[in-house]
Amino acid sequence: MDVIISLINITVLFLLLRMILWKHVIRFLAEREKRVRSEMDDAEQRRLEVDALRREYDEKLESIEERGRDLMQTSRQQADEEADRILSETKETANDILRDAQNRIAIEKQQALEEAQLDITRLATDMAARILEREVSESDNVKVVDEFFGK
Repeated sequence: MDVIISLINITVLFLLLRMILWKHVIRFLAEREKRVRSEMDDAEQRRLEVDALRREYDEKLESIEERGRDLMQTSRQQADEEADRILSETKETANDILRDAQNRIAIEKQQALEEAQLDITRLATDMAARILEREVSESDNVKVVDEFFGK
């Protein structure tokens, strides 16, 4: 009999608790499930945003790396062009210096020839004056000419 009373007590208690607490427990569990789902949805949304940001970051990084490679290539090309320009200017300057030196050599050679001709003319005039100053025989003329030309 105690068992029956205990069973009735438990059943009554169960029914009372169910009527009083069941709605609150169900509502609490539903709110908790809703909150957990919301948090999971938020976490999924954040994960998608992070993935999108990561893709955007990767794209920007690739773009920056590409611009860096382009800049390096452009810089190398400009440096090569500058080196070629400097080399060309240096060759041109060297050629100008060489032409100038050749011109100076030609001028100095011409001046040396003119001075030599002038010296020869003076010597010939001197020799002619010496010959005319004295009476000279044919053998004297030959002797003077041989001396002059160093024979």
